[in-house]
Amino acid sequence: MKERQQITTVFLLIFSAILFSACEQDVAVNFQIGEITVIDSSSISALKGYYPDGKLCTIQLSEDEWQMFWAEKNDYLTSASTPWPEDHCSQVNSSNLVFGKDKLNADTTITNFNENGSWFIGVFPLNDDGKYAGFFHAESHYDNNGTAHKSIGVAYSDDYGRSWNNVQPVILSEQAKGQTPAWTGIGDGCVIRDRTNSRWICYYQGKTNVNGSVNNRLCMASSSDPEGKSGTWRKWDGTNFSISACNTETMTGGTECAISNLSKVAGANPSVSWNEYLQSYVMVYASWSHEIYISFSNDAINWTIPVYVIGSSANPLWYPNLISEKGDTVSLKCNRIYFSYQQNENGIRKIAYVPIEFF
Repeated sequence: MKERQQITTVFLLIFSAILFSACEQDVAVNFQIGEITVIDSSSISALKGYYPDGKLCTIQLSEDEWQMFWAEKNDYLTSASTPWPEDHCSQVNSSNLVFGKDKLNADTTITNFNENGSWFIGVFPLNDDGKYAGFFHAESHYDNNGTAHKSIGVAYSDDYGRSWNNVQPVILSEQAKGQTPAWTGIGDGCVIRDRTNSRWICYYQGKTNVNGSVNNRLCMASSSDPEGKSGTWRKWDGTNFSISACNTETMTGGTECAISNLSKVAGANPSVSWNEYLQSYVMVYASWSHEIYISFSNDAINWTIPVYVIGSSANPLWYPNLISEKGDTVSLKCNRIYFSYQQNENGIRKIAYVPIEFF
């Protein structure tokens, strides 16, 4: 079944901005979006109706084999000939559970950190022998209603993502988990590999002080360790990555500093890729009004002022994922933004996408 909502059929010249680079070059970016397509996800048997719930991470193993990691409190690994989620849906079942709440053991679980779920936000091969690093959003709940203290961690696989071990916290909130139930901590992000500077960058939702009030803004942290291990990450201070991200003794990190320009539209759940056509990074994320915004950067640090793409109070969208024929880490001239669609009060949602083309 497909449900379509016509958005536009003409070119939209809606974005022109400076992309920061060493040579101070200005780059005008125009984009066109098409119509919404709801994909048939009826074959999903695990947590049916709760996808996407964050990142959809892809890895290409061969010309005709793509892996996809489906993030929820449990993470599932699927395989298909394309990176498109609709070609993977039928494999989201208990036999393909690889990580998360129902895989609790000494190698994968830390109390008061991720015992209530581990959502992958970036999975990357570290070598050609099946060793992966999997960065994840972690939750430790206060009660049976799902109220959580959130953090970010990393785990490692030696068998192409089929099993995971050596869980470590990497980015923690300034405040440790308290006694009173409340939504606390940091998370809801994504991780990229900045190959130009041989480092990892994590973009995440953090509670920052804006004009005397605490707000949820996009922040970032970085690690130059090849495996992104705990203790090697530093949070952004507005100029450099200098703030401690993780003290495993106190289970806290340093203060949060919002990313300039992105703070103009608060939100969470970014999806970032290197765009080969534009030769720049592209980020899509959801505002707290459940609208999808887009921003661009030449260096993954300095971002343009976000521009509205799609969504409204009458048509709330969430958990955007920018995916191309080259997966979720590389985008092209023509791409798709996948997102949650028509979510009801019980959290049940559909999976939909809209094509986006750059000029």
